[in-house]
Formats: sequence, structure tokens, C-alpha cells
Amino acid sequence: MRIALALCLVLLCGCARHVLRSPLGGPPISFPADRAQHPWAQTEWWHLHASLVDAQSGEPVELFAGFIVQRTDEDRAAGVPARLFVNPLHVAYVRIQGERTLVADRVGFPDLFSARFVGDGLDLRHGDWRLAWDQGAWLLAVGAGRDRMDLRLEPTAPAVLPGQGGLVELEPGAGHHHWAQHEALRVQGRWSQGGQTRWVEGTGFCKHQWGFIYTERYDGFEWFTVDLPAAGALPERSLSILWMLDGAQRGAPGSLAWISDRQGKIHPLPVEDLHVTPTRRWHSLRSRAWWPVAWRIEGAGLDLLIEVKDEAQELWVFPVPIHLGPARAVGTVEGQAVDLPAFAEQAGERIPPFRWLVRSGPGPGME
Repeated sequence: MRIALALCLVLLCGCARHVLRSPLGGPPISFPADRAQHPWAQTEWWHLHASLVDAQSGEPVELFAGFIVQRTDEDRAAGVPARLFVNPLHVAYVRIQGERTLVADRVGFPDLFSARFVGDGLDLRHGDWRLAWDQGAWLLAVGAGRDRMDLRLEPTAPAVLPGQGGLVELEPGAGHHHWAQHEALRVQGRWSQGGQTRWVEGTGFCKHQWGFIYTERYDGFEWFTVDLPAAGALPERSLSILWMLDGAQRGAPGSLAWISDRQGKIHPLPVEDLHVTPTRRWHSLRSRAWWPVAWRIEGAGLDLLIEVKDEAQELWVFPVPIHLGPARAVGTVEGQAVDLPAFAEQAGERIPPFRWLVRSGPGPGME
């Protein structure tokens, strides 16, 4: 009887619908309100990474955490509406890389029992994991294995808004979404390993995107960021590259590249002049994917070799595996010599065999 009641409750919750819409014609991005969730967005995610050191020993540690919300009103699996089973779908994952690497992931199924937003601002709970905005900073609490991070990530500069004031068109004529990111965050907090707690500090990055992001046209993407220090007359800046993959075509429409300064101003780079070419791959025995682990980036004022720090940095997470983590960028950016830490993220080298059963499209008014 209890099982039957629980199943009925799950189905009733799964039948919930959202009023999905496009960000087109809506108000411009405004903070702090737009750091919180957007119930009208079909897809929304928060991506955070940080390069930290143990304040006492100097041991380096890298952190990545991602929180994804998919409101499934327009999604179907084998023709069956996904909302009958879970709506919205919450996915969260974390990777802590120090002397050893720990990975954990969670899928909110059903969402009612495992993930939720609290209040009107950003306060996302996924079990005992939490991402919140409070008193001018993100608060992040996540864990993997016996390790746990409790961090405060504080912006030191205005947000960067790619595209047209934060409005980005992923696919020509469709796939509009908002995008805001903070670079060079000041990060401090605790790193707990069993009974031992250490103070860590360093720099971080947070990217928040919401709207209609997924499209079946693309096979995946590659994403790179490099923080550029001040040099001569050049101020501190950041390089960002989003490289869309469409079958054999690399750098498909929707790709973006830019350099941003610490005032949030963007200098776009012409992607038609850019070439991103894998030079070495690593084979995952788990997913069977051949992930690029080194790239040559040429054109648009760039001449870089980017190599990942750890080849085996695949995350086997739902719904598709991704490969991400710290990297190194060596070369020149607009004449500035660099040999700097970078970050590389990619998806699409391994598509699940059941992917053809799943269909997702923009809801009414989402185009």
C-alpha cells in the first residue's frame, strides 16, 4: 500500500508543468535576482571551478562542481513525455583533485525527495550538497568520498555577459539563452578529509546559463578558459572559447570566443578565423570515448597549445559522460606570451546508445 501511494505521488509530481518561454523580449539581466533560478527556463545550470592550495602545506587541489536543472515539459523518451516520471530533472556532480581524485554525482529522481530550491533567491539543495548566494558571494558545500568542501566564492569584478548583453543564440534562429559568468573569484574555505580539516584558498570561476540550451543539431562542445595576468600596458584579462561540434564540422555556428577585462567588458574574437585542432587523444576504457587531451588553437590573435593536467579526468555522469579539469596554456594571446593554468571541458565524444530515443525541443514561445 505504501509503495502504491509513493508511486502515485511520484506520478502526480511528475505531471507538474512549467510555463516555459524564451528569454527573447524579456528584461535584461539584473543582479542579484538573476543569480537565482528561473522557473520559465527549460534548461539551467551553474558551473563552478576553483584552483586552491592548502594554506598550511601549499598542497594544490582543484575543485569542479556542476548543478543542472532540466524542466522536462517538452522532453520525450521513446515517445513518452518525460514529465510523467520526473519534472524537473536535477543533476549535480563534483570532482575534487588533490593527491588523489574523488568524483561523486547525483541525479534527482524523483526531484521531490532529492533536490529542491529554498526561498526566492539562489539556495539549491541536493541532499547535503548546497549552492547558495548570500551576502555578496556564492556558498558551496559539496563532497566526494570522505572529502568535503565548504567554500565561499566572492566576485572581485563585475560579471561578464557574452553575446548581446548576456543573450546568446546557440543555434542560428533558435536556442536562445542567457549567460553570465564571474571570473577571478576570491575563494576561501574548509577542506575536510575524514577527521582532518584544512583551510584552502585560491581563485575560482562561476558560469550560470539559463533558457533553451540543448539542440539536437550539435554533437558536443569544447570549452576553454585562461586567466591572463597584467603585462605592461595590458590589464588582467580572461580568454574564453566555446567550440561547438556538429558532426565532422568543428567550430560550428554558435561557437564563441572573446577576451574580457576585469570591468566586465568583452572583446569578441572572430571565430571564422579560429582553428581548434586536437593534437592528442586519450582512450577511456569505461566510456570507450577517445577524448582530446591536447589542442592547438590558432588564429584570431591566438597561438596556443592547451594540454590537460590529468588525461583520466572523465566524469561518468548522467545523461552523458564529460571530460573536464585543469589544463595548461602555452603560447601567445594577442602578442602576450603565456604559460598559464587553464581549464578545459568537453562533451559529445561518447553519445549513449539510447540517445536516439530521447527528443527535446523548445516549448511554445521558446524560439
